[in-house]
Amino acid sequence: MNSQALTTPPAVAPPRPWKFPESTTTHTRAGTPVHVFDRPGQYVATVRVTIAMPLVAEPRELEGVATIMSRTLDEGTEVRSANDFAAALERHGAAYGVDVSSDALHVEISVPVSQLAPAVKLLAEAVTRPAFNQADVGRHVTIRLGEINQERANAGYRAREAFAAHLFDPSMRRSRPTAGTPDTIRPLTNVEVAKFYRQNIGPARAQILFAGDATGVDVAGIVDEAFGDWTAEAGPALETPEPLYVLGDRIVLVDRPGSVQSQLLIGCPGPDRREDIWGTAAVANHVVGGTITSRVDTVLREEKGYTYGTRSSFTAPRKGGTFSLGGAVRTEVTGAAVSEALRILREARDGLTEREVSESKDNLIRTAPLRYEQADSIAQQVGSNIAAGVPLDFADTYLAQIAATTAESATEAYRRYVGTNGLLVVVVGEAKDVRGQLTGLGDVIELS
Repeated sequence: MNSQALTTPPAVAPPRPWKFPESTTTHTRAGTPVHVFDRPGQYVATVRVTIAMPLVAEPRELEGVATIMSRTLDEGTEVRSANDFAAALERHGAAYGVDVSSDALHVEISVPVSQLAPAVKLLAEAVTRPAFNQADVGRHVTIRLGEINQERANAGYRAREAFAAHLFDPSMRRSRPTAGTPDTIRPLTNVEVAKFYRQNIGPARAQILFAGDATGVDVAGIVDEAFGDWTAEAGPALETPEPLYVLGDRIVLVDRPGSVQSQLLIGCPGPDRREDIWGTAAVANHVVGGTITSRVDTVLREEKGYTYGTRSSFTAPRKGGTFSLGGAVRTEVTGAAVSEALRILREARDGLTEREVSESKDNLIRTAPLRYEQADSIAQQVGSNIAAGVPLDFADTYLAQIAATTAESATEAYRRYVGTNGLLVVVVGEAKDVRGQLTGLGDVIELS
């Protein structure tokens, strides 16, 4: 039996207004801010500790010490071994994670709300009472050295490494790998790691975030019970310096013998969150290279068949951002792909259309509620905001900037950065097959 009622889809209502979740803020007895994002129905909560720790604090000869320190926080504490710590996490159904960025250390657990109190105590134990045993630190140094060998066999990593090294002035920490090099990792012992911890980790530098269902739970009290007695000798964090960029059009060819395709990374300096065009730039990026329907993908993927896909983005830590377009192309079309990508990026400076901008705004705004549906995504976003030095609810500012974007303002934001002071092109691939294809596109710096 057919009827119009059964075959006609329901009307789609316009999206309801959405705001980033609000928090309530208290402080531990040690003075650390505690931000609680109550999300009813989110019975797996995330607690994240974000600690200001700019990588410029690392001694030049020991770069990567922050990474080794972060990885050994849970490798035994003053009260239990690494195995006992892992077993305790498992008993409470807690997942532990750690991350080091250019500006901060992030340590977190995700755990059922019913197990929150004991899990937060474990988190505090790792953050405030790590043991840094000689054997554990030595093992992670060995692991990291092995990782570096693996990373250098990866075309994408090699492209990012060369991009940073040639976009930033050599004096800048960001010109070198976040997790160090063999020469700076190899000398590390538990003595250097423990010293770096004492000098850089403490309650005055930290902020603690909770996201999850707080119904009937004294989150502030649980966090204070675990972190309230935290003491440390660490003083104020160093201020992240303004970046120094190397400008101009350049091509860097990284030889990777045996490559059957070329990895491309093209970019330049970009804005950071301090600029009121951050959201506007995101719209421009979405039009040019941020999605499968972008200008770059339409040509390189759909029309030319050079690649399975490329993506571009504006990204930024606390100070100074970058714009980059990356993807892999067939070796035999490397030169053509670079030429086309550069043409599209430069021609976008002539103007973005109202239709392109409108569609991009809809995509970015209407997917926001889904992006922040889970508790862990809220905690991670807020931790990133803290590290970047912007308000906890910066997502609202970002979305408002997007909503106010016009074709004219998106074009202006794009013009302000992309191509204005040149574009750096990094190609990782078989140099003997690619070198000739790049002739005529510019001077080529070749690396082994």
